[in-house]
Amino acid sequence: MRFSTALCLSFIASVLAYEVTEPSASKGWSDSGAQTLAWTRVNTDPANFTVVLTNVDRSALPQNNQVLAAQVDGSLETITVNPPSGGWPSGGSFRINFVKDTNNLDAILAQSNEFDIEASTETTTSRTSNASTTRTLASNTAVTGTSATTTATSPPTTETDDPLATNAGPKSFAIDASLVSLFAALSFFLA
Repeated sequence: MRFSTALCLSFIASVLAYEVTEPSASKGWSDSGAQTLAWTRVNTDPANFTVVLTNVDRSALPQNNQVLAAQVDGSLETITVNPPSGGWPSGGSFRINFVKDTNNLDAILAQSNEFDIEASTETTTSRTSNASTTRTLASNTAVTGTSATTTATSPPTTETDDPLATNAGPKSFAIDASLVSLFAALSFFLA
């Protein structure tokens, strides 16, 4: 009797030997980007499994049993999983199930402890390069009546720190354009 009980318990332990170590109650996931999934196994575990995200709370996970990865090689013992098509949900009471395959979502090989998926608090900042500055310079001057007006009709010129660059212009060009406008106005009045 003791032998058969021990044999039965040994069989049950080998069938459920996969153990999800991450995520866990103490180390959950965030709703930003790929997440780490880790587990341990024994040689008698099936070679492959499918990863399923589940939650009994339909407000946290409206569509239960979302497949995150199919036919995962069990010997890897850690992978990164991408978010489901609608993005990661956030909240508590999530679990990861290792199941036999996508056709047998109820054939659970292992189940994680409940964990949280926390909403990301990261903000994206844009950075500008100081390598080059783009300026629009006025190059045409129109003189009408007694007033001189300057209009920007030429395409933008890119000014760089490299004086040999093809589109680089002298840094004093903007001042020269103003002087040209002034000389044109003076010529008009002197004529």
